[in-house]
Amino acid sequence: MIQTYTFRSLLALARPLPFPLLSRCTGHRLIAPFYHTVSDVILPHIRHLYNVKNVRAFEDDLDFLLKHYTPIDFHELPAAIEGKHRGKPPMLLSFDDGLREFYDPIAPLLLRKGIPAICFLNSGFLDNIDLFFRYKVSLLIDRLPELHGTTAAQLLSIRYDNRMALDDLANAIGLDFTDFLQQQQPYLTSEQVASLIKQGFHFGAHSVDHPEYRFLDLHEQLRQTTRSLETISNKFGLGYRLFSFPFTDFGVSNRFFEVVLEEKKIADYSFGCAGLKTEIYPRHLQRIPMETNNLTAEEALRKEFLYFCLKIPFGKNSIRRS
Repeated sequence: MIQTYTFRSLLALARPLPFPLLSRCTGHRLIAPFYHTVSDVILPHIRHLYNVKNVRAFEDDLDFLLKHYTPIDFHELPAAIEGKHRGKPPMLLSFDDGLREFYDPIAPLLLRKGIPAICFLNSGFLDNIDLFFRYKVSLLIDRLPELHGTTAAQLLSIRYDNRMALDDLANAIGLDFTDFLQQQQPYLTSEQVASLIKQGFHFGAHSVDHPEYRFLDLHEQLRQTTRSLETISNKFGLGYRLFSFPFTDFGVSNRFFEVVLEEKKIADYSFGCAGLKTEIYPRHLQRIPMETNNLTAEEALRKEFLYFCLKIPFGKNSIRRS
């Protein structure tokens, strides 16, 4: 209740303020909005997890972003990070999970509007080899009447470590995840990725099978990161390595970033999803989620900017890690 009230209050305060003024008050020119997917049809593997924008709403978002920002690709990040980008503030757009909708309808719309983007792939899910455990949860919730007293809340509370329970439950009620993967093809295929690369899009890794990093030890964090980056980079002959955290980078230690970005240079850039924040690692960027609470791009950014400005006096905008 408190969070809902705070959220609504922030949105009400942010609406009448001039958008350029709000943006400048943050001191951040570069923004990095991100989505997962866009669809005009209900996606059963996602519908119980987060909001999916339809094509019209997504296009409206893009038009608003283009009005206030210049889209860039990751090759332009050094200039943007150093504040040397000229013209309208820069915007780096990305998409997580490597879902098939990036091929269509997302990519054609981006190409038509001249917007580059990065798509982050889970190496263990590419080509529909396996399914993210949270997507399995959503499919199971669709079958709730048959789940013998198991509630949606109980399913949503299952974590990565206990994901095998989802397969057991699916088997018990005759829900075939392999059949879903084959019939629905929720993820991009290698052929689609290769085609998208030829069209100018960039790709990165999103871990092997989407665990929450704060529950992994450093060794497993590094294994998931290195293996996924190597698989994606080698498979598609990429001359760069980009990594986005599954779920969040909350709870990930400084040591991880020291190894990945500095000592071993496993990744060129890494990305979190904590909203507008000040980072201590220049090549680690926090992105802004754009699928929260059915907000338009303008509403999401207004709320994010105002929240950032209100926290400035309290020094709460900088990421701190152990």
